[in-house]
Amino acid sequence: MTTSQKILQKKCCFYASDFHLEMTIVPFINKKIEENKKIIIVTENNLEESVKILISKINIKNKERILNLAWNNNNIDIKKNLKNAVIIVNGSKNFVSNINKQIESVLIEKNSMIEIINCYLFDEVKEEMHILVDEHEGVLNNLQKSIEKKQ
Repeated sequence: MTTSQKILQKKCCFYASDFHLEMTIVPFINKKIEENKKIIIVTENNLEESVKILISKINIKNKERILNLAWNNNNIDIKKNLKNAVIIVNGSKNFVSNINKQIESVLIEKNSMIEIINCYLFDEVKEEMHILVDEHEGVLNNLQKSIEKKQ
């Protein structure tokens, strides 16, 4: 990793329901698992049951690993090794903001990359989506990819 690379990259995601969120992020998570990334989910609401339903209905390679993620975890253990992690944060705007502050307060090891995907309920943030997009480096969409902002 060169010194010019960012060690913290933030993207956002907007969703209409828990199932919509999961349909968007599960393929993304599957891809990150294939890249041997550590996946950490921090969610204000328990998504365990809806993820089980979704996973039972789709054909995806890493079903067990995805199901074994903590889909009901509502805090971040900042003492945990976050090196090369993808952290998916889901909840109200205030919840997402507080979790991000906790992550940013941690001294991130040199040569480690942390990617944060902040997931917002569309109905809560629809009037300020443009502001949230500007605060992030890209947007994760339901086409199973991330759209990077042009610099």
